[in-house]
Amino acid sequence: AQHLVVAYSGAGSEAQNGISGPYALGTKSAASASAPFQASRAGLASAPDMAAEFHAMLRSRESELARDPALRSAPRHSPPQAIPPVVGTKRTFQVCANVSCSSFVNVLSTAKFVGPRGAIFVDDTVPAGGLSQQDVDSLGSLFDGASPNIYGIDTTAFGRESDLDNNGVVIVLLSDAVNKLSGTCPGGSIILGYFFGLDLVNDPHSNQGEVFYGLVPNPNGASCAVDRNFVFGNLPPVLIHEFQHMISFNQHVMLRAGNTEQTWLNEGLSHFAEELGGRVLPGTRCPGFSSCLQQFANGNVGNAGEYLTSPDDNFLVYPGSSFGTLPERGGSWLFVRWLMDHEAADTLLGTDLTRALLATTQVGAGNVVAATGKAFAGLVGEWQMANFVESDPSIPDLSARLRYRSWDFATIFGTYPLVPDNVTNGTYANTGTLRGGSGKHVIITQGANAAPVDLQLKGSSTFSSLVPRLAVVRIQ
Repeated sequence: AQHLVVAYSGAGSEAQNGISGPYALGTKSAASASAPFQASRAGLASAPDMAAEFHAMLRSRESELARDPALRSAPRHSPPQAIPPVVGTKRTFQVCANVSCSSFVNVLSTAKFVGPRGAIFVDDTVPAGGLSQQDVDSLGSLFDGASPNIYGIDTTAFGRESDLDNNGVVIVLLSDAVNKLSGTCPGGSIILGYFFGLDLVNDPHSNQGEVFYGLVPNPNGASCAVDRNFVFGNLPPVLIHEFQHMISFNQHVMLRAGNTEQTWLNEGLSHFAEELGGRVLPGTRCPGFSSCLQQFANGNVGNAGEYLTSPDDNFLVYPGSSFGTLPERGGSWLFVRWLMDHEAADTLLGTDLTRALLATTQVGAGNVVAATGKAFAGLVGEWQMANFVESDPSIPDLSARLRYRSWDFATIFGTYPLVPDNVTNGTYANTGTLRGGSGKHVIITQGANAAPVDLQLKGSSTFSSLVPRLAVVRIQ
């Protein structure tokens, strides 16, 4: 017989530094030893990512804005546009001047594309030779041209955005000011674009409307050069990702006076939006790629592989101070994807569940519980078992919930990244750190006449705060 055992933390609460703590997992004699608890590996000790820290700052600032009702209810400045802009319209936007967004720079720009639901403004000082009118038209058409498009995909899945400036369009500002945020691109980290909820509240630096910001091609940039192929290969997924954030802010904060969605779930949903773009858009809309799924979702699959390589080293429910490492973003996408596979009426696109997760004042694990009617710790346990059972088609899925319905990850990864510890008719002992929503996978193999295995999960005096759980399934 073989059993898969996952020792995990079912904690769904968001904490500033994350919910984590030491554990010991082992057969009775080994787990009872007096050896001190030790963390397995410093999964969060890697150098900070500049782009990730920038986005973490934006989400943190949005949460502060949401908690200040005066910013939502105070009289607003007169809208700069009362009707949709037209091509050639000039407008000055305030754009973050540094990665802390502690100061702003004024960017004079011109509308180069205006569609039914989107308008693209281009910085008047954008570097020459990198951005053509054809590029702008192509991006505008992808956002709200012939259906299916990014605007329709996101609003169908998540609900509508606000329209504070009464102009009927979402604005995309392409500016070299976004390129400059990346400085010298430390460690290859580049800020591709962003949405900031400050634009939807009454603040002196608010643009008083729905605005995205994106970088521009600058192949001759002195500090952080990016060419056209890089920009237009990455900008479409950024737009569909950031549009979910914009819709989420409107649904949670503007319409229902609630708080912003917790970052781990907010990011999971935005990465799921990328996948939706890849599934719904026809391949002709993604030139240079074998399919739109490759362009929009390939990064998610790569991040997921990083998470599965070492799930016990990464949070699912990441710290409130974190934007999530790339492996943790892979984990949050995997969890949202698995939820859609098993809890949504449309298991591929998940529209009913995604809209339920946004049209509410609930956030985080409480939001998942309210939308599914199931305990968070139980869902996490099933998901963690599915993350291994998915690796081998011969393993029986006894509950019909221990696989992904929408992806064949065993084939995609080839060499499956999640490799549990293996124990055969012997003792086992492991110490490490449980992190919210994540845990350790172990396979226990017993011969036909082997003695029973008495497995114990133990922790320190604060162990209960981790909501410690063992998920077990017989796989042979």
